[in-house]
Amino acid sequence: MNLNMADKATSTLHAIDASRLKKRRLLKKHMIAYAFLVPIFLSMALFKYYPLLTAVTKSFYQWNGANLNKFVGLGNYIQLLKDPTFYVSLKNVSVLTISFVVIQLTLPLFAAICVYHSRKSLQKVYRVLFLVPLVVPHIIIFLLWRWIYMGNGVLNTLLRQFGLESWVHAWLGESGTALGAIIFVNFPWIGGIYFLIYLAGLITISKELFEVGSMEGMGVWQRFRHIELPLIRNQLRLVVILAFIQQYQSFENVLVLTNGGPGFSTLTPALYLYKKGFEYNELGYASAIGAAVFLVLLLFTLAMNRFVKPADTLD
Repeated sequence: MNLNMADKATSTLHAIDASRLKKRRLLKKHMIAYAFLVPIFLSMALFKYYPLLTAVTKSFYQWNGANLNKFVGLGNYIQLLKDPTFYVSLKNVSVLTISFVVIQLTLPLFAAICVYHSRKSLQKVYRVLFLVPLVVPHIIIFLLWRWIYMGNGVLNTLLRQFGLESWVHAWLGESGTALGAIIFVNFPWIGGIYFLIYLAGLITISKELFEVGSMEGMGVWQRFRHIELPLIRNQLRLVVILAFIQQYQSFENVLVLTNGGPGFSTLTPALYLYKKGFEYNELGYASAIGAAVFLVLLLFTLAMNRFVKPADTLD
């Protein structure tokens, strides 16, 4: 009896030693990969996490970045809650963000489906044409559209040529048209990373499903509704999150096109942060605005991950 127990104990120790040896070998095997990750995490800590923590900390200070660094507690946040300009910026960015998300959920998806079902000889050509805008700097696109919207720009010139003088506007200079003009920038809104995400999702769908659908007599709409749409749910979810984050924290488009004007009709929280921090040197208040924007984005991302189920967990 004692010999059996001793044998079991010995075999257990050997198994533990073998497991430890296996883990050490696996760690040693992947040590190079871990070593390559170290610079990445260091750079993220230096350029992402440290600025984030600094901004959150400085949001509790009256700080100008130089000789003023006074602790005010929640003073900046209380001021922010009473700031009517901030609420105007929230309204503007909500309109821009909802419009941007709706656009990215429709037209790039339509283009990706058309490319996916086109002839193989043309697919590569279409992919290149839709991805070319990715290499064009955004500042160039915004400057081009600002020129289009000018009083003597392309848009107004075309309207005059077609006898539609009553439609001519200072598109970026009137509060009634400025926000809509910004939404219309980059028309027809197809191309870039969102088109790629949809196309990648469509490529992963088994060809057999399309063959079965064809045998069942499915039309284009039925195929989209019953095959393509359910199986790219993960891509749709990702696009919503990325598009929301991109538009909600963007300010370069508004900065180049209108600088937040006329008045505050196109001001966004990110641009308001920029103005407060770098034009008025109210860096503590700007940090509070940044913390508020970060909180909105964090809550939205958590809500999407919590309440929108991935395709593989659907019943």
